[in-house]
Amino acid sequence: MKEKGYVLYKGPSRIDGETIVAILTLQSTNIKTGNMAQLWIMREDTPPHIAKKQGKDISVCGECPIKDNCYVVLFQGPLSVYNAYKRGTYNSIDFVYEYKRYLKDLSIRFGAYGDPAALPIWLINAITQNCKDFTGYTHSWKRFPGLSKYFMASVESIALKDKAKKLGFRTFRVIPKSGGDLLNKEIICPAENKGKQCLDCLLCNGAKQAVDITITAHGARAGGFE
Repeated sequence: MKEKGYVLYKGPSRIDGETIVAILTLQSTNIKTGNMAQLWIMREDTPPHIAKKQGKDISVCGECPIKDNCYVVLFQGPLSVYNAYKRGTYNSIDFVYEYKRYLKDLSIRFGAYGDPAALPIWLINAITQNCKDFTGYTHSWKRFPGLSKYFMASVESIALKDKAKKLGFRTFRVIPKSGGDLLNKEIICPAENKGKQCLDCLLCNGAKQAVDITITAHGARAGGFE
């Protein structure tokens, strides 16, 4: 039977020390990203929609300022992956030396749900050094500035963008549906104005020397950004 994904990590969150799990799914029907492998970061002990209600999602979301307006619908994709994990659908990759074999042909989206800041640095290194390419964003850029080597800083204002830039990050800035001006060395996400999928773009790899990205607030809760 063809593998649907792998468990890459089960252990303490770097954010609060609680047990989390990182699950890599290999196929995606996400129209925006294209068929990228997706890395889901969740509490190990609690379904994601319940973890949010109980405040346990801090383990994987940190102090994200837009949790209440998050575009991820927790009882859909995240819950489906969590339930599959609990059924034993995904095998574990237990040794870093195996990563090249499993990841070398994959472009990986960190954080289909969850902030990659929750993951240990050794794991982030192992994934990014052995996969074909990757994208990722973090709202924990102030706490973990070393992540600028890997991920974009997610920001919701020009003031936050300026702070992130001073820490060495490239930025991914959300602007309200009512609009906003582009700043110097900033472009609109090619998925928004060119219909280009993330798989064919891959600019949101923080390790790359490239421009910063903006995107208009989207998803079911986009109105919260107005």
